[in-house]
Amino acid sequence: MPDSPAHSLEDRKVLITGGAGAVGAAVARRMAALGASVLIADIGESHLRQVAGEIADEGGPEVAYVAADLSTSQGVAAVFDKVDEGLGGIDMLVACAGVGSGPLMEMDEAGWRFVIETNLASYVACTRLAIDRMRTGGRDDCLVILVGSISVHIKAVGESVYNASKGGVASFAETLRKEMIPEKIRITLIEPGAIGSAMQPFSPEERARLMEANKLLDPGQVAEAIMFAATRPPGVDVVTLRIEPLDQKIT
Repeated sequence: MPDSPAHSLEDRKVLITGGAGAVGAAVARRMAALGASVLIADIGESHLRQVAGEIADEGGPEVAYVAADLSTSQGVAAVFDKVDEGLGGIDMLVACAGVGSGPLMEMDEAGWRFVIETNLASYVACTRLAIDRMRTGGRDDCLVILVGSISVHIKAVGESVYNASKGGVASFAETLRKEMIPEKIRITLIEPGAIGSAMQPFSPEERARLMEANKLLDPGQVAEAIMFAATRPPGVDVVTLRIEPLDQKIT
């Protein structure tokens, strides 16, 4: 039986939160190359400008960007103002904004609230605003991809606040998926293991060594998992996709 072809991203309108991070930037590069109109959002304008510039320097199409703090209502509103003005709507959201944390008792209230607001509340807020627009966009292939973490299964010591946020993302995604089936809006949860990104407490050289040793995922590998979900035809829902390095730390 022949394989079904990948669904085209030509003319898709895509918002990627956490778009200046390693995974977000890799997804933006791939989606833009396949013809999508891409808007990346993150907290730092200089990093966003760098990502957009690198894609252009590689011969890729223009990628728009907006700097905003997604842990705040004002930041989320600014992003969707840009969605409306720059993209003219949205039919795909890739939410991969994220920050790490320490153990609860080593964090002050502002610190743990920032983690929850960035890693969980921004996902809920962006998803709701995206679905509002998807409902009136006239497409039958709208998709929300939420990047969680396998940390919710491992429950490693020292990651209590981070795990709380990512556990919320998992429950949110899996429940919202059922709610959105009648509207034909698909919800996908991607659960990566440890990624060789700047969130890791290692130098770039050490991250490269750990990726080579299969102890960290290359961000591009996580981007490929996201792209698999993003290119399935409308009748196919990738519910949960878990990806981890061969030698994933489990404690």
